[in-house]
Amino acid sequence: MKMRMHKLIIILGLLSSFLFMSACGRGRNEPEKVVTLYNNTWIMEKYMNGIQEYDHVIYEQVYFDWGGRSIGPTEYRFRGILYLTDDEAERIWNEYEWDKTDAPQFEFEKVGVDFVGNGPWYSSQQFNKDNYSTLNVNYAVFDGKKLVFDVNQI
Repeated sequence: MKMRMHKLIIILGLLSSFLFMSACGRGRNEPEKVVTLYNNTWIMEKYMNGIQEYDHVIYEQVYFDWGGRSIGPTEYRFRGILYLTDDEAERIWNEYEWDKTDAPQFEFEKVGVDFVGNGPWYSSQQFNKDNYSTLNVNYAVFDGKKLVFDVNQI
């Protein structure tokens, strides 16, 4: 009787291990890219509190969904357009040293790229340090009126 019980426990253990491994393999092999459009002030309060005045901001939050198989926190990417007030645009233009730069490859899926404008574009390393210290900056360019940004969590 003990031998049968021992075999039954081993078989049940193997069966549960097999079922567990099968369930782990059910997720997607490739992640699904999830892009959500926002026009709220959350990003300003969370990451850009050095900006004092602005008219509005529109941005995308991008992340990859692995179908429940992801281990650890999700790193979000934010890309969008920040429309500054005239006074704020003048303030940051005068407060930071801006270097003329080529237009980056603006990559938006839900933000209308038509609203980006034609530049000329300027960037500032000190502005990025002061305003995006907890983010990796892919680009943040300024045309004297609006700021176009692409940043992600580190």
